[in-house]
Amino acid sequence: MIFSGEYTKAMSKEWHSGHFCCWQCDESLTGQRYVLRDDHPYCVRCYESVFANLCEQCNKTIGIDSKDLSYKDKHWHEACFLCTKCRVSLVDKQFGSKADKIYCGNCYDAQFASRCDGCGEIFRAGE
Repeated sequence: MIFSGEYTKAMSKEWHSGHFCCWQCDESLTGQRYVLRDDHPYCVRCYESVFANLCEQCNKTIGIDSKDLSYKDKHWHEACFLCTKCRVSLVDKQFGSKADKIYCGNCYDAQFASRCDGCGEIFRAGE
């Protein structure tokens, strides 16, 4: 029998307060934030240490409250997703990559695009 105040509701189930625990560290999740992964609840700390990605730029964990931007199995915080050369934000912009580095369109073209031997202009897509 479960009495009021001794149980919690989570994951569409009812639990004794002491039985709703983090799958990794076994700490109680009653009244705490948690993340579901493969139908198992994790405290935020364990979830981030086990599953969160590391940012390519700053090498820090991309936590559950941060946007995780990814490209070719690499991950960045939104604030760290910058052109390697000019440091402009690449969020919602076209970019290119070369040798595991990312560049805004202008820097990529200036450094890597083929140029016409007659006039020196950059060949653009479709030309």
